[in-house]
Amino acid sequence: MQNEQNNTMTDFTLSFGKFKGQLFSSTPSWYQQWLPQQTWFKKPTQKPLHQQLNGWDGYGRKGQAIYDAIFEQEKKMALRDDCRQGICSCCVDSKYFGM
Repeated sequence: MQNEQNNTMTDFTLSFGKFKGQLFSSTPSWYQQWLPQQTWFKKPTQKPLHQQLNGWDGYGRKGQAIYDAIFEQEKKMALRDDCRQGICSCCVDSKYFGM
C-alpha cells in the first residue's frame, strides 16, 4: 500500500507535525495513508514556474526567487541550443574552442 500511495502523491518535505523536515516518502506507511485523508490537508501541487509568477508585482522574495529560477532555466536552454549548434565554448569540438 505504501508504494501505491507514493505513486498517487508527489514527494515533498513536510513543514509541520511529528515528521517535520522529512520527506513524505520516508515517513511510516500508516502516516502516508492517514495524512491524505485529513480534511485540513491540502496535497501540494507544483505549478509551472511561469504560473507561480502570475500576479507578481516585482516586490517580494518569493516572486524574485521564482523569477530567478525562470531566468536560470532560460540560460540552460540557451546553452543547450548553443551546444547543439556547435557555437559554445564548453565543448572540445566547438568552432570557438580555444578563442
